[in-house]
Amino acid sequence: LGVVVAQLQGMESPPAKGAAVVLHSLVGRAELNGKHGVVKMFDASRGRVAVTVEGKGLSVRPENLALADREASLVAALQALCVAPGPGWHSAKELHSRLLQQSEWAGVSLQEVKRGCTVLAQSAPPAANGTVADAAASETEAAEAGAAADPAARVATLLEVLRASRAGSEERRAAVEELLALLKAHGSSRSVVNALVDGEGPQTLYAIENSMQGDWHTDARNGTLTRIGEIVRLSGPVGLAVSRYRAMSTRKVEAAVAGMHDGCEHD
Repeated sequence: LGVVVAQLQGMESPPAKGAAVVLHSLVGRAELNGKHGVVKMFDASRGRVAVTVEGKGLSVRPENLALADREASLVAALQALCVAPGPGWHSAKELHSRLLQQSEWAGVSLQEVKRGCTVLAQSAPPAANGTVADAAASETEAAEAGAAADPAARVATLLEVLRASRAGSEERRAAVEELLALLKAHGSSRSVVNALVDGEGPQTLYAIENSMQGDWHTDARNGTLTRIGEIVRLSGPVGLAVSRYRAMSTRKVEAAVAGMHDGCEHD
């Protein structure tokens, strides 16, 4: 794997349930040597340990197991998901969701997955079927890889992230940057335009651009508002949808302000 693993300890006695282990010295299933797994139970009547490896159950003698660092086992599980058939791009949240479907990783946290993604990105070469995008990847790499997988779905996800983001946060800045890159590359796609409009993208971007709440000064300094302006100016249906909503909202505000002035008494 090219991953730095904690020192392993051979075992003559069975490991505890939930322990992270590495298989070794197998003869009949030599291809499993070096694989990481999680202990499910010890069958005393057979003298074997039930282990889950990459989602599959195995029965192994205790002497063919070595204790492993939990993070190393998690990295191995993440690598298995990243090289599985299908799109090569996965976000940390998607990998977390998929890991939770495996009983041995039922309690894994998103933070653990993000750390595992960082280790994997730093130590493993890109998977054969695409780029592994994770918490350590740049926004540009994530946009390119996400577009290869499903740009419309990624646009919808980014809009959800933006609605939940705090003003001035790195999360907001990164999401806007990635959204801009996606819309530049796939703005002519009907599915992407529909995802933007159905996901209330114009409304979300307008609200961020015009909000005076929270740390909006940082949004102005770190390029978030500048990139929203670039989205507004994009050619094609994307820019048209966002700019129309912006113009409509601006007219409503101006009309409301004018109405307030008309209602005031002047000396």
